[in-house]
Amino acid sequence: MPPRARPRPKILIVLHQETSSPGRVGHMLLEEGFDLDIRRPPLGDELPCTLDGHASAVVFGGPMSANDEDEFSSAARPTGCKSR
Repeated sequence: MPPRARPRPKILIVLHQETSSPGRVGHMLLEEGFDLDIRRPPLGDELPCTLDGHASAVVFGGPMSANDEDEFSSAARPTGCKSR
């Protein structure tokens, strides 16, 4: 009986724009044997409540600035979470 393949560990990737990608970081993680769980909260993706089931998380920056008052103010509010 052949050995059972182990599930690949998942990395949570948080992006803030529709056209953003994890780029070289994502390619390196895939080459190292990780699966990517890509979420974009500003586009309606919910974040998990915990990192259970994820080996780690990478949160990329976005266009918002600490000096922005209105346009990105919703980014500072909790978006809720959902188990997957």
